[in-house]
Amino acid sequence: MGEHKHYSSRALRHTDRTMDFKEHFRITHYAGDVTYSVQGFIDKNRDTLFQDLKRLMFNSKMNLLQEIFPDGGKQISEVNKKPPSVGTFFRISMAELVEQLASKSPLYVRCIKPNERKSGIEFDEKRVHHQVSYLGLLENIKVRRASFASRIAYARFYQR
Repeated sequence: MGEHKHYSSRALRHTDRTMDFKEHFRITHYAGDVTYSVQGFIDKNRDTLFQDLKRLMFNSKMNLLQEIFPDGGKQISEVNKKPPSVGTFFRISMAELVEQLASKSPLYVRCIKPNERKSGIEFDEKRVHHQVSYLGLLENIKVRRASFASRIAYARFYQR
């Protein structure tokens, strides 16, 4: 991979101190550079290979593939259902999140950063004023002062 134009590492770029030797490598994706750590890389990116794909590889004419995928030689009666993949876990997790969000009454919280350093003791007045103006908070306060601050449930609003 050392000669590929989208790959870089500290061994290739000795002056790049953002990566450690033998610890990090960088891939240039369409959206920018992403630095990866080799520690636990295989475990984090391991996805379950379905039994039908193992069987396909095992039945190949190439001896190497047969050696790599010995589980493909098992009978269907020995194999359980297809194991859940990372994508399946993600889909289940997203469905649970949507269900949990749907059970709540959503309110909006406006977060304002008081400074660029995220320090609790600094206050950049120009930055805060820009955010308050951009978010339309002054108009929101004016509407609430005019006694239009009531909140109705989404289902009731939708029905109305």
